[in-house]
Amino acid sequence: MEKDYKQVLLRILNTYAPVDKTAADLMFASGSMEKVKKNEIVFQENRFEAFEYFQLEGVSHRYNLDEDMQALTTGIYQGETVITPHFARTTNGQSIFTLQALMDSVYLKIPAGLFREISDQNQQIRMFGRAVIEKEFIRSLNFEILFRAFNAKDRLIWFRTKYSSLENLIPHTIIASFLGITPVSFSRLRNDLARK
Repeated sequence: MEKDYKQVLLRILNTYAPVDKTAADLMFASGSMEKVKKNEIVFQENRFEAFEYFQLEGVSHRYNLDEDMQALTTGIYQGETVITPHFARTTNGQSIFTLQALMDSVYLKIPAGLFREISDQNQQIRMFGRAVIEKEFIRSLNFEILFRAFNAKDRLIWFRTKYSSLENLIPHTIIASFLGITPVSFSRLRNDLARK
């Protein structure tokens, strides 16, 4: 049976702020569905990008390329969630990071300008937008604290709590990059924690 993605969108919206079915249906009708296969790019760093994205199912990560053209993971999106809002992930209309599906995923894409129009006209969507911005800001601050105050072992423990089902589903190189450690250190930490 096909998943009811309208219902999924309604759940996502209500995770942030109370939104009724009418407002959710309006947003759903304003967007387009995009099914993305594992390892495919959703959008790319330094390319023009003008959409708001809702991840309706799947897992993806955002990354930037370093000077050696290696991917540095800066965020992981799991399950039903909102991808960082357009205004916060673009500069002059160009994406500041790449988004890649880590398993088959489904997104709802809404043109950013159209989303702004809808939110200007709909109080519930406007409140949802504000709540997303607040949660994104808090998430960013918490992540900064995690990296400044926690050692690598504690960051791995945090990852296991926050993303409990992902450690054996996505590449360990991505998790290591996300935690700011080498794959070898990640492997050692896993072994150390398994022995305890």
